[in-house]
Amino acid sequence: MEKIAIITDSCSDIKKEYRELYDIHVLPIQIQYDGKSYRDGVDITSNDIYAIQDEKVIKTSSPVGEDLFNLLDQLKDKGYTHVIGLFLSSGISGTGNQMRLFCQTYEKLKCHIVDSQSASVGLGVIAVSLAKYREEGKSFDELIEIADFLCHQNYAYFSIDDLNYLQKGGRIGKASAFLGTTLKIKPILSFEKENGEIYVPAKVRGSKKVKSKLIDLIESHLEENPHQKFALAIADANNLEERNILEGMLKERFPQFTYIIDGHVGAALSCYLGSGLLGVAIQFLPE
Repeated sequence: MEKIAIITDSCSDIKKEYRELYDIHVLPIQIQYDGKSYRDGVDITSNDIYAIQDEKVIKTSSPVGEDLFNLLDQLKDKGYTHVIGLFLSSGISGTGNQMRLFCQTYEKLKCHIVDSQSASVGLGVIAVSLAKYREEGKSFDELIEIADFLCHQNYAYFSIDDLNYLQKGGRIGKASAFLGTTLKIKPILSFEKENGEIYVPAKVRGSKKVKSKLIDLIESHLEENPHQKFALAIADANNLEERNILEGMLKERFPQFTYIIDGHVGAALSCYLGSGLLGVAIQFLPE
């Protein structure tokens, strides 16, 4: 009988309560500065990053192989037979590819690695959604097909206050066109479906219009798929008050959602996004 584990990385920003409720295993991204290495969400937080990111050179790297192999050994000991790994978009990170290479050398479990082409709660809602289908009794092969559907039918949007952190980290992609733009113009970031890179699908003038634009972007996808079931996700980075307002607006505008999850941006993504982020994602669900 198949027992299937779902693994993701800490850039999924999945809250502890969701990890425990849906049995999702999270590998911490590595964060380095001043010659030391820290594990995202384990011994460093986003608030730690906010306090130093204007003064320190901070780098991130994929979870270490030892952490993955230890986790796989633990899963094997608990009776798991299969693993599906969902990782940060390959357009901004090599984590997924590295995990794939590691898993190829581990023969005790059957593993399949998926490129989410997303990040933060965009990735998080994919993992939660897949876990829900697993609880329905879907097989490993069925879950692989569902994971592919979820990743291609997932649309995440983020408004941030400062693009310079993305530029310093070399993850800015096509958003570089907005560097140096007046602070009154706020770009909305997302991920291209072709390659998972960051691009700018919209921009607004002034912070007060951000929430409405995020909702309009979600609505545009619903207009194209009016009868499709969907879930929602919402994120913030040290911006809880605005996040709560946005959540209320989402629930009022789209009361037909199947479920909604929320999360706070962790240390690893904070290295590139800074504080002040607001993010939303819509996840269409297979019938």
